[in-house]
Amino acid sequence: MNPAAGSAVAIEMPRAGARLPAEAPVGFDRWSGLDRARRTTRLAGFFGLLTLKEHVAPRLHVRPLVAELFLTENCNLRCRSCGCWTTTTRGELRTDEWCNVIDQLADLGILKVNFTGGEPLVRRDAVGLVAYAANRGIRDIHLNTNAIHLDPGMLTRILAAGVRSFNISVDGPDAATHDEIRGVEGSFETTIRHLQGVIEQRDRYKLAVRMNFTVMRSNARVLPEIARLAQRLGVRLYLNLATDTTFLFRTDLVTGEAQVDRDELRSALEEVNAMARMDRRWLPAHADLRYVIDHFEDRLQATLPCAESQLKLMIHSQGQVGGCWGHDPSMSVREQSLRTIVDSTEYRDEHERFFRKECVGCGSNYSLNLRWRPASLMHNSLERLRATGGRSRQ
Repeated sequence: MNPAAGSAVAIEMPRAGARLPAEAPVGFDRWSGLDRARRTTRLAGFFGLLTLKEHVAPRLHVRPLVAELFLTENCNLRCRSCGCWTTTTRGELRTDEWCNVIDQLADLGILKVNFTGGEPLVRRDAVGLVAYAANRGIRDIHLNTNAIHLDPGMLTRILAAGVRSFNISVDGPDAATHDEIRGVEGSFETTIRHLQGVIEQRDRYKLAVRMNFTVMRSNARVLPEIARLAQRLGVRLYLNLATDTTFLFRTDLVTGEAQVDRDELRSALEEVNAMARMDRRWLPAHADLRYVIDHFEDRLQATLPCAESQLKLMIHSQGQVGGCWGHDPSMSVREQSLRTIVDSTEYRDEHERFFRKECVGCGSNYSLNLRWRPASLMHNSLERLRATGGRSRQ
């Protein structure tokens, strides 16, 4: 199979019913000092409220600022760490329904929209929906992708539509490892070539680019090699963590991949830590690396509140609405407005439990959960001082 041409995916494509723009408005990504100050103030206020929720007012309702849109739960790869490709999801939101969702998100004042999947670029209307969000005034737009379809033509379109940050999945430092995990021969060469194309446009469009590597049984040993690849490419490395507790990932194959050899993982992480002490650019923070080993010994990490569940409003491809990867939502945007859902007692009760980690545990976006913790900030600062001998280093 030639992944550069795109793998066939049998999905129910959206019916026509909405006229989509091709590009974002001119100047939508020009942030003034006042724009940045307002965004910083809202984020600071959000984490301030989380602190109150943790220590003073556990029933405090903290509204989400980011929307995670699962445009489709279908995919063009066959990854060991995910189960979305094992079935075909039908009855997904139509183009006009997604436009209505985006309208509601804009009215709610959502700061950022993440387009994800499955593989979002298998939908023919993906670029138009991105541009629609930008034209509705949502200025911070992110794309999660395996990059198989992100050839130069698609990249030009997706940048014109308004995407300014990318997570691109790479599960091995070479074709042998990556292609075996991703289930399609040639996918490594295609993904790396397209990732390099994004990196080449980074300065021009002020892009944020991350290479996402899912730590699992099949690749834990090559963590140092993927770190070296990130440093050679000059791209930020983020470590996802294999788990079978969340929707799209509940399969026996993923369960096996989540059984990581602890000694092998510890040895690999020690080598990455040593690399970071020599040159920490592009590599995960020290607290993140510590969390990785802890995750495979205690997936719940109950003492670390879940900021992820509070920050994000998740809209699944068939319209279900929630804020947690490990919880199956009962509410739907096809039945209620997003504002009604977010203000409902059910949503508020669920999110109080999620924040306290009364859940199955997953490790999703653990880096966000760590970043606002004083202990993590102090630990990372001490590690940087140790690495530089107290001297400032770029």
